[in-house]
Amino acid sequence: MSDLDFTIYCTVTFFSKKMVNSPNLTNGKYSPQIVLKGIEEHLEVNFIDGEDVIFDQPIRANALPINEDVDYSSLQEGTEFLIMEGSNIVGEGIVKEIFQHKPHERKNFRVLYPLVVL
Repeated sequence: MSDLDFTIYCTVTFFSKKMVNSPNLTNGKYSPQIVLKGIEEHLEVNFIDGEDVIFDQPIRANALPINEDVDYSSLQEGTEFLIMEGSNIVGEGIVKEIFQHKPHERKNFRVLYPLVVL
């Protein structure tokens, strides 16, 4: 899954004791690292959509992988993760589903007769 052609649908909880301001998950500017529990693998993601953050309550969110040089294949349905800002754990989450993007269908165009101007 190193091709960045999928969206991560997850449930996340942000900790009130670790954050002053809640992150905006809908403006495409919140890009923390997530650390997969059990294997401690660090992955960069960009949250692109989600419910309003209510501290210490699980909310739904969508994120995209952002680093083409990283293998995201360990990110699967049911994977639990920590949300990191620098070295601070500010939340946690669980992957609910991975949505593979369908490749854009190409239409087969033919050139019947090239236009020649004399």
